[in-house]
Amino acid sequence: MEKDSKEEHANLLKVIRIDVLTATPNMQSSDIDQLDFFAEIPLLNFELEDGSNFLMSSIPRHIAIEIAKILSNVREIDSRLTIADLVSEICIVNKVVIDAIVPYSNAYQASVEIKLEGIEGLLHFQMIPSHSVLLGLLNNAPIYIAKSLLSIQEED
Repeated sequence: MEKDSKEEHANLLKVIRIDVLTATPNMQSSDIDQLDFFAEIPLLNFELEDGSNFLMSSIPRHIAIEIAKILSNVREIDSRLTIADLVSEICIVNKVVIDAIVPYSNAYQASVEIKLEGIEGLLHFQMIPSHSVLLGLLNNAPIYIAKSLLSIQEED
């Protein structure tokens, strides 16, 4: 099992920093709707252990805000749990891996490894990457990017 884990990690790069960004619109454009639209689209930039960067766009705004709060150590006093908070209460997220592209689209997919309280073994789920990153951050879980996605992103 140790060997499989090492082989798996050989195809992954660990995320060492995450930044929440917004797209910069084309300021030369006279289309004000286009300027407003692009200024509101959050992006996630992942700095990887080898010094490279991986960029994900079209992040849901509410997820980007939650990620930014965690990264900035901003804690709100609210007795209501979000779905991410609830999941973090009932399980432990061991690892997040952004590892695939959804077929016939340009959307990424993440694999999340979790351990449920009181249940033996690990469970694996496919998730929307930005949501999985939020869960990973809430659980201090390592986040990885598949090297194969970097080469695809470099081609674009």
